[in-house]
Amino acid sequence: MAKNKKETEQTEEITKTNKVDINSIDWSDYVLGLLEEDEKIKGNPTTDGLRRIFEVALNCTIIESTSDVVQTPDINNEKRATVVHSIMFFLNDYSDESTIKYRTVSGAADVYWGNCDKIYRNHPVAVAETRAEGRALRRALRLRKVVAAEELSEEIEDDPNGMTVDKISDQQINFIDTLAKRNNINIKELMVDLSIDTDNIKKIKHDSAVSMIQQLSKYQQNQNDIPNKLLGYHEDWR
Repeated sequence: MAKNKKETEQTEEITKTNKVDINSIDWSDYVLGLLEEDEKIKGNPTTDGLRRIFEVALNCTIIESTSDVVQTPDINNEKRATVVHSIMFFLNDYSDESTIKYRTVSGAADVYWGNCDKIYRNHPVAVAETRAEGRALRRALRLRKVVAAEELSEEIEDDPNGMTVDKISDQQINFIDTLAKRNNINIKELMVDLSIDTDNIKKIKHDSAVSMIQQLSKYQQNQNDIPNKLLGYHEDWR
């Protein structure tokens, strides 16, 4: 794996100076200091960033970096993907005979709708691969109390108690409520009219929620078309 000019200069600078020992309490700060600002998200290193500085920090050469998809997503496993990433490398400065020159480290990650940001939940294998590689890099670099940016999720699935990947979202619920209140429409009666099950709002299909919003939007454009049986908004519909 060829190094660019900047990486070569960093390696030479590390060789010339007294590099922080990997067992030092300052080691994690030292490694993170090798990253550029655009290689961090809210202070957490990105997997791309850790991959770039890996050989520099450890003064090593990567021989192989591979991913193994252990589990592919399907309906029976909650659309969960599991990936193991392995990195094989050797130490360039092998002066200490007590150490092992060739090393292999692995990291695993599983991703499904309940632990992945909504915008990435349709790509669980790709997310799991990135997370697994990030964990492998962190383990090899012996980073303490550090999590790769891709391992964090801020906007996961609305209702993690069931298979909700294709279910109604909180945004849709709020929008339906707003339209119904504005036009004095009984939402449960609307659901009955559209042949949508009213037993559990959270289990309404995404497509059904879209149909409700479309119908409510039509009624808002022409309130004279609202059937009398649908009139009478009730806020306890959800």
